[in-house]
Amino acid sequence: MIRRLNESDKDKAIKLWQEIFIEDGPSLVAYYFDTHIEINQVVGYMEGDDLLAMAHLNPYQLMWQGCLYNINYVVGVATKQSHRRQGLMKKMMVWVLREQYDAGDVFSVLMPIDSRLYDQFGFGFIQDVVLYKFSYQNLNRKVRTVPSEEINVDTSIWLLPIYNNYKKTLTLSQNRGMRDFEHLLKEVHSENGHVVVVPDGYVVYYDFEAIFVRECIYTSDEGLMNILDYMGSIAGEKSIQWQMPKTNPLKHLIPHMKEHERLEKPFMMARILHVESLFEAMADLLGTCTIKVIDDQILENNHTYKIDGQVSITHEAPDITLDIESLAQWLFGYDTLESIAGIRPRVTIHQHHLLYPQYPIQNYFTALI
Repeated sequence: MIRRLNESDKDKAIKLWQEIFIEDGPSLVAYYFDTHIEINQVVGYMEGDDLLAMAHLNPYQLMWQGCLYNINYVVGVATKQSHRRQGLMKKMMVWVLREQYDAGDVFSVLMPIDSRLYDQFGFGFIQDVVLYKFSYQNLNRKVRTVPSEEINVDTSIWLLPIYNNYKKTLTLSQNRGMRDFEHLLKEVHSENGHVVVVPDGYVVYYDFEAIFVRECIYTSDEGLMNILDYMGSIAGEKSIQWQMPKTNPLKHLIPHMKEHERLEKPFMMARILHVESLFEAMADLLGTCTIKVIDDQILENNHTYKIDGQVSITHEAPDITLDIESLAQWLFGYDTLESIAGIRPRVTIHQHHLLYPQYPIQNYFTALI
């Protein structure tokens, strides 16, 4: 039986989380289940009173192409070790997609550990990140003292205007309020992390054997330099691991050396749930075209859509045919339509003379957990 969990199931969900996500410490798990989520946001596969598998649907607001969407971020997908390879996750994900569609959600996002698990459900990558590993001492920058202030829950309001200014440059971003920043502070502090404000920016980092920069938000080039030099001042001889969006200016500042690494990796996936609603929101950007959509899971999306300032279902021959995964990757700006059509067997450009829009890759969504 698949259902939403209730308070009587909370201890079972915690136990399953601790069994699967062994890298999460007790303080983080306590914060997550006591503060970050409501237990009814968890979908469970039950056998009698036993919780065999679960998926957490954490609500977020995302800004995309100037529109605000209430979405679910799928996280904590887990199956008990003793019940793996029995198709439980597949049944649960089919249930989750149907529930989200029936609720009117336009799209959903997740950050996969193994993307192969989600390809079959129509999720496609929409964002890459770059992980830099370097020594600040190799940058040949002049050591300077940067004014800084460690942030706590009481002063978390300082982060809001910095973040709101930064997200104006983005196509896709999380819409954050004070509650989100309070949760961010509590989560980071549960793992002994730090949130520090400098002039024109702030940084979220952890001081382990190496310094790990999780989030870097700045409102000017000087703000980024302030963050960089602040991190150098606290790193000392430790190496720095710094995660950034794929398009970022750090690549111009970190020299190529044997001791340095630059690793680009896929990060966030999206799944379009309501095709017609999304086309309606993007009608002005799409211009005039006819698109046939193939969706193996949500059959209601299987139509040919005519877009000409408004959206209608048509029996006309399509200009483009796309599967649901490729549609997300094109519309979210992860790749061009021509590039996707060259490698995906279910993507066809029927009318090559039309000019199809290309979207800039300015996606930056960092989930709170």
